[in-house]
Amino acid sequence: MTENSYDITYLTVDSISEGVGSSQIVPLLNGISQNGLKIKLISFEKSQPDVASQEKIVSLGIDWTFFDFAKSGPLGGLQRVIKLAKSVPPTSIIHGRSELASMAGIMSGKAPVLWDARSLWNEQRAFLAQNALERYVYMRLKIVEDFCSMNAEGLSTLSHSVVPILEARHRRLPSNRIVVPTNVDLERFSFSSHFPPTIRALFSGTYNGYYDLKLSKSFLDQLRSLISLDVHWARPEESKSILLNAGEEHVFTSRQYEMARVIPEYSFGISICKLDSGPSLSAAMPTKVAEFLASGRPIVINEGLGDLPSIIREFNVGVVVDNSPDSMKHGANKMIELLNDTSTPHRCRAAAEKYFNLEEGVKKYLEMYSVLGS
Repeated sequence: MTENSYDITYLTVDSISEGVGSSQIVPLLNGISQNGLKIKLISFEKSQPDVASQEKIVSLGIDWTFFDFAKSGPLGGLQRVIKLAKSVPPTSIIHGRSELASMAGIMSGKAPVLWDARSLWNEQRAFLAQNALERYVYMRLKIVEDFCSMNAEGLSTLSHSVVPILEARHRRLPSNRIVVPTNVDLERFSFSSHFPPTIRALFSGTYNGYYDLKLSKSFLDQLRSLISLDVHWARPEESKSILLNAGEEHVFTSRQYEMARVIPEYSFGISICKLDSGPSLSAAMPTKVAEFLASGRPIVINEGLGDLPSIIREFNVGVVVDNSPDSMKHGANKMIELLNDTSTPHRCRAAAEKYFNLEEGVKKYLEMYSVLGS
């Protein structure tokens, strides 16, 4: 590495200032930086980051360049890819968060690229599309995933469940592979061993069209028929004009960094995605699930959500539902059982320590960087 180059250039089209950026990207890069690697971060921001945010990134030893997010949709995505590709500095490794960022890194030709696949991006966007034309365009953008599969030197996925799907639909996948689930800083999300005296459910963070709020409400209604229950939503600033209409009685704004304090005040969390969302469901691992478990709180999820159902059942730390009435009844009774079990918080924390530990995620990425750089 020359004096003016970087060990790692991290490319993302996600905003560092919003939920996923502050909860996932910043802690990860901090952990990598603490291991002595020189990092360049390039992101797209939907609003101008405040001075405090910029100073925080600098204090972590990370060189941050950000651009205006500009247009949404496929055209805006293409513009971001081009800008990213042109902005990659001399570097040893390029870490591309999702297909668009990885494509940009490959196009730059500057260094080996780790394709951090996250979700099946184009299929998820197609599922959320507002009209048939937009859905068609996003499905055609599978070509971006094809490009990454053929040209990336490394592959990182959130779940083991999505790997067979990727193997079946691509002629080539990188042979260098790791699975790094959604990570959480276990020091920041400290363990709370006691449930609050009042049973309270929490919707945490952003809920877009990928989440099944109707099914969430059905579960909560079933639980309410058995016990007294309060339901709240801690929503981010960017969702302040939205209501879930999923049974929440109280809504308040909470920034991502505040969730470590907020979650222990509740009994359990809710993260139910739509069962008909297709193969992309196998790749999804919502951050909120890891945060609840790390805090010692059980979670309600849906069948097929990445590797989470098997983790929930392995540790007995939540409820896994489908859309059948029997599932709702069994799930409600199961949640009451978990909340009456004083060992539930301890099992939740144990699950987080095994599967969602940020330190373990950092180690896996460092090992991958070493392989790609050799």
